[in-house]
Amino acid sequence: MLRFRKFQATGNDFVVLEVPPAGLSVAQRQRLCDRHLGIGADGIVHAEASFFHYWNADGQEGSFCGNGARVAAWLEHERTGAREFLLQAADGPHRVRILSQQPPQIAVSLRVHAAPRALAADRWFVHTGSPHLLVAVPFEALESYPVTQVAPPLRWQTELDAGGVNVSFFAEGPDGAWHIRTYERGVEAETLSCGTACVALAAIVPGESLSIRTRGGTLTVGREAEVYWLSGPIEETFRGEWLARV
Repeated sequence: MLRFRKFQATGNDFVVLEVPPAGLSVAQRQRLCDRHLGIGADGIVHAEASFFHYWNADGQEGSFCGNGARVAAWLEHERTGAREFLLQAADGPHRVRILSQQPPQIAVSLRVHAAPRALAADRWFVHTGSPHLLVAVPFEALESYPVTQVAPPLRWQTELDAGGVNVSFFAEGPDGAWHIRTYERGVEAETLSCGTACVALAAIVPGESLSIRTRGGTLTVGREAEVYWLSGPIEETFRGEWLARV
C-alpha cells in the first residue's frame, strides 16, 4: 500500500508519493500514471530537502518539468514554511517564490539553455531544461488542430535532442494573449499544460511579461534579464492509498 497525493497545475497533473519513487520499478511507475489501471497522471513528483525529482508517465526519469517544479516548490513550502528558496533539479538550481498561499500561486525560475534556433519560417527549437520544438499555426486553426496526428513524427527528431523533443503548436490570439498546445515526450500524448513549453514560447516572441493560455488554464511568463519566471496556480485534488501491485 502506498499513500499518495494528487496535484494539478493548470491541468498538468502529478502523483506525489510519501516514499521515493526511485524505489519502484518502471512498470510500477507506469501503472501509477495509467488513467485506467492506476491513479492517472502526466508524471510523478518527489521533493526531498529542496531536491526535485520527476518521472514521466512512461516510468522513466524525466528532464526538467516546470509545472512539476511548482508542485515540488509547494511541498517544500509546506515542509519549511519558506516563501523564497532554491530548488535543485536535474538541470541545476531554480529559484522559487510562493506568491500566494490561498489559493497557491507559485513562480519558478528557468533559463534557456542555448540560444533559440529557427529551423524554418514557422518553427523553432528551444531548450528550457526540456527540449521543445515550437510550430506556429494560424489562431483560427489552433483549437481544432490535429495535434495527436501531426506531433508524433516530429517528436522523434533525435537530431535536435537524443531523446527526441516536446512538440508545441502556438498562435497569438486577437486579445494579445498567446495560446499553446503541447504534445509531451514521456507522456506520448497531448497534456493540458506544459510549463517549459510556455517558457520556450516566451523566448521567441516579444514581451517582458506574457499571458499564455493552455487548455488547462493560464500561465504567466515574466522575464528578468536572462531569467524567465513561470508562475501560475496549483491545486491539490485528492489524497489516497494505492493498493495495486504489478
